[in-house]
Amino acid sequence: MLYSLTTKYAVIALVELARRSSDRPILVKDLAARKEIPAAFLAKLVPPLVRAGILSSTRGKNGGISFARSPHQTSLADVVRTIEGDNWFRECVFEVSPCDGQLDCPLHSVWDPVRDQIIAFLEQTTIGTVADKLANTKQEA
Repeated sequence: MLYSLTTKYAVIALVELARRSSDRPILVKDLAARKEIPAAFLAKLVPPLVRAGILSSTRGKNGGISFARSPHQTSLADVVRTIEGDNWFRECVFEVSPCDGQLDCPLHSVWDPVRDQIIAFLEQTTIGTVADKLANTKQEA
């Protein structure tokens, strides 16, 4: 249950998008430049995020990407599921091959409670919450 660079880029970009004060769409290349994410890489993340209902995309002169719903309604788990797929939540950190969840595995009692806490954190924490926390932290500094 390690985060891929793809998931990290998606979360970083979404948090930055949430931190913007404007409701107007932003170009992918501009968002990528703000967070030093390769623009082509970020552009490949947009379609799955649009299909998941996290982002909306507008073409044309005033086009770009924006949130399809409030960042406070988009959990980190929503993003992870979109990028990594549902199986990511069931992966075991002690096995290279996918774990089938057999109860006779001696590591389930070790990993399952930790995994469940991580999933709960991801479900309860929203992109908007992270963006707000970053904004408050930078104001205090």
